[in-house]
Amino acid sequence: MQIRGPPRRKVPARREAPARREAPARREAYDAAAGHSMQSRAWPLAVLWLTLALVAPGRVAAQAASPSTASLLDFVTFDGIDYIRFLDEPGRALTRDDLGIEFATVACSIGEDNRTCSYGLDGGAAFLPAGTKMYAVRGYATEFRLAAVWRDHVYLYQAWRNPRARVGAALFDIAGKVRTIEVRVGEPTAEAPGTPAVIAARADVDALVDMIVRGPARRPLPHAVGETRYWLTFWLADGTTLGRAYFPEAGELMGGVIVAGEFRALLDRYLAR
Repeated sequence: MQIRGPPRRKVPARREAPARREAPARREAYDAAAGHSMQSRAWPLAVLWLTLALVAPGRVAAQAASPSTASLLDFVTFDGIDYIRFLDEPGRALTRDDLGIEFATVACSIGEDNRTCSYGLDGGAAFLPAGTKMYAVRGYATEFRLAAVWRDHVYLYQAWRNPRARVGAALFDIAGKVRTIEVRVGEPTAEAPGTPAVIAARADVDALVDMIVRGPARRPLPHAVGETRYWLTFWLADGTTLGRAYFPEAGELMGGVIVAGEFRALLDRYLAR
């Protein structure tokens, strides 16, 4: 991997991590418009949870034509930070106008070589081909967002695990950028999308975001399949979105951010309307 912009450094294309981590379960893969052949089917919830343990298992996963990548989430890893991409993010798609400086290059792809490329290798990706260029996203920290350009499409990847993050702001660069928040109990599916409660009052949006960015960050913990979860969709000022699960019993936002009890109380107030 070659990093451009300060600091400049080189990362070996294929370097064994100190310990091989289990590859996360895949939630959605590339859409057909990008030319990536897919066969969609539901993946058992227990398998999703056991293989990832922190990406919400209720989402429908897609199975690739290659069985070696069938259970992988669409992820990339750079500088120890894992970024994921959800196909069904409701916000607008990125364009080249959203791209900042070139940040890195994918060093290896499990989809191309699952023998020497594995989850946990710096510069590794689930499906992006080796050599794919990654860019900063204008207006956001690279620790939060990166964009990949492949076959004239721009794909958004957002952080879900950063071992160096100590507070939520280091994981989610959303302070002052959230317009509205949608919340629902459980997770929407294509068959039952449901109607979310919409939080648009400025004071309430700011209060929720403040609890996230100030909340302590820890290593994400596994959650039982049947554990209560809320699905939050943060609509940002630029029209893009960030979707994350919130586990009220643990007070944890997906990614390992711990929020105060007032967080749930505020969400419940809107859900009760």
